[in-house]
Amino acid sequence: VEMMNDNPDVKIFLKGHTDNMGNRTLNLALSNARVKAVKNYLIQHGISGSRVSGKGFGGTWPIASNDTEETRQLNRRVEFEVVRD
Repeated sequence: VEMMNDNPDVKIFLKGHTDNMGNRTLNLALSNARVKAVKNYLIQHGISGSRVSGKGFGGTWPIASNDTEETRQLNRRVEFEVVRD
């Protein structure tokens, strides 16, 4: 929120992720729900929704092994990318 307020011309793209446990379709839906939750949070804190877009990727882009609970937690995340016009 602070970064967005400090840079009113910046737009961001949210990327939602999950671990690879369970059903792929449900994980994709969960990753999209994570994106929506972050976008809603930003909007509730005064950021215009037109500045925020995103997509869920399910468990397709892990940053850590999915072998243990501790490392699977690292894969359950939302990242943001600054979008330049």
